[in-house]
Amino acid sequence: MVSRETRLFLVLLAALVFKSVYFFQSRQSPFFQPLLLDARYYHEWALRITRGDIGGVFYGLPLYPFFVASVYKLFGVSVVAVKWTQILLGMVTLYFVHCLGEKLFDPKTAFWGTLLAGFYGPIVFHEGIFIPEALGLPLYAASFFACCALTEKPSARLAVLTGVLMGLATLTKAGILLFAFSFLAHFFMKDRSPQKGKTVFLCSTALLLTLAPVTAHNWICGKDLVPLTSHAGFNFYVGNHPGAEGVFSAPEGTGGNVEAQIEDSRQIAEVALGRPLKPSEVSKYWSAKAWDFILREPFDFFKLCLRKLALFFDSREISDVEDYRFAANYAGILRLPWPDFVWLGPLLFLGLALGFRKMKHRVLFALWVGAYLLGMMFFFVNARYRLPLLPVFFPVAAFGVSMFLTVLRERRWKDAALGSVALAAGIILGQLHLVGTDHSRDFVNAADAYAEMNALPVSLQYYEQALEIDPQYAKANLGMALTLTKLRREEEAKGYYEKTLTLDPRNSQAWNNLGLWYDRKGDLAEAERHFLKALELKPASAQAHNNLGMVYGKRGDTDRAVREFERSLVLNPTGARAHSNLALMVYRQGDTARAQALWEKALVLDPQYREAKKALELLRGRAS
Repeated sequence: MVSRETRLFLVLLAALVFKSVYFFQSRQSPFFQPLLLDARYYHEWALRITRGDIGGVFYGLPLYPFFVASVYKLFGVSVVAVKWTQILLGMVTLYFVHCLGEKLFDPKTAFWGTLLAGFYGPIVFHEGIFIPEALGLPLYAASFFACCALTEKPSARLAVLTGVLMGLATLTKAGILLFAFSFLAHFFMKDRSPQKGKTVFLCSTALLLTLAPVTAHNWICGKDLVPLTSHAGFNFYVGNHPGAEGVFSAPEGTGGNVEAQIEDSRQIAEVALGRPLKPSEVSKYWSAKAWDFILREPFDFFKLCLRKLALFFDSREISDVEDYRFAANYAGILRLPWPDFVWLGPLLFLGLALGFRKMKHRVLFALWVGAYLLGMMFFFVNARYRLPLLPVFFPVAAFGVSMFLTVLRERRWKDAALGSVALAAGIILGQLHLVGTDHSRDFVNAADAYAEMNALPVSLQYYEQALEIDPQYAKANLGMALTLTKLRREEEAKGYYEKTLTLDPRNSQAWNNLGLWYDRKGDLAEAERHFLKALELKPASAQAHNNLGMVYGKRGDTDRAVREFERSLVLNPTGARAHSNLALMVYRQGDTARAQALWEKALVLDPQYREAKKALELLRGRAS
């Protein structure tokens, strides 16, 4: 008879083969490199860390970018190394799924739960993305296992380990915090003995000390009291405002990527309050707007919470970075019918109906799931935010199948009926589909990725496919315009810029780029009008200030041009073009020394910048 260890090894080996095949196939995807959205944000953050630039107040939770930076330090800046490390972490997750199966039920359930987890398509998919959940998944699984072990046999060492694990998990996704404090309260209330008090003290102290360096960094380096991150208020508002649907949708006036959201959310808050703001104040501004909605419309908020709860159990993988189904276009292995939430959701309900009373640590399970769902209802839902709960879902689903077969075999019709109702409820809930599926966004993201790789003809094809699905998609029209401009098909580009502004009149980028179109045609009046409109919509646009300065420079209005270039450099001190443009203006004003310094700085920022090179050559030639 095959031993438990051998069976587990075979499951892990088969899962590793699956993950490896997906990895090699996914290299054909335009999303393989971290070129867009959150993946790019974490990649660039990690690069800054490797250069010793830790920055000020953390906008996002910092453990994942430090993890990526550590991989870069060890193996060089290698996307492959990061993804293989995440695959190996996925194997650790499978090990803890097996451990949880034994803790909650029995060895048989542990085996089948691990088998289900090993071939669960969405986990394999998400392990290949630069997202914190790739690190958070094993930490969440290990944290819950440690809590179960601590409940069974408290010890000082295990208390400290549990606190550290929960702290590390928090630094990938803060949804565990509510559980951590409710678990410690429950643990102490069961037996208020001095020994239990010591255990709770050690665990909570270890948790807080694990989080303390983040708070200290924000205070020391950012001069701001931010316990963890400054993005909580903005995300809170994204999930709770008039018109919120329970999924991510960038508020009006904010960009679709993280960098744009950081800048735009700050700018909107500062304009509204009329003063510069610290990161904590920006967060409080958005948080206050969310609370205003909640308190003014409590019934709408309650309905929104129920909607988010239903969306959490949606059978689809609601994407916000990359789409699971869309990825099958590049990795054929994903076209096979691997288990996903279409399976897991109903089986989870089946397992809860037939197995909850038989579950060991069921109170901890209820606290774990309930606290996470409660926290999630105050924000928004997508597929990757569901990942941290999956390690405890797999054993429950596996036990449900086993129990259902048992009650059918034993003709326990009452239990069979209960299981059937629960299964049906899971299927119905999963098929509500409260938000639509729109792959036009995925085609645009793919097009953006190809544009980053300078594969412009391919990029254009993807934008066209997006517009075939939704001709009124403003971002697809803008992408077409930008790509056509790069391909020097400017007359065609103009029409797409104008279509973008018809669909989204507040799109500052479209106003700015259409202004550049008029500038190239020599229509400086129209160019100025468009740049001013871009700045009205986005006053902190360094690019628009630079472009407006160019218009004034061409008109001979040197003083106004200087002011615009200087504003551009205040907003973006690393702009080589703005340095060079300002140099030309101050040279016209007769300040040769400052002009030379500015051109030299432009070349430091961009050693290949031709205009600065030519200007310095002429300047030095005249000096000689």
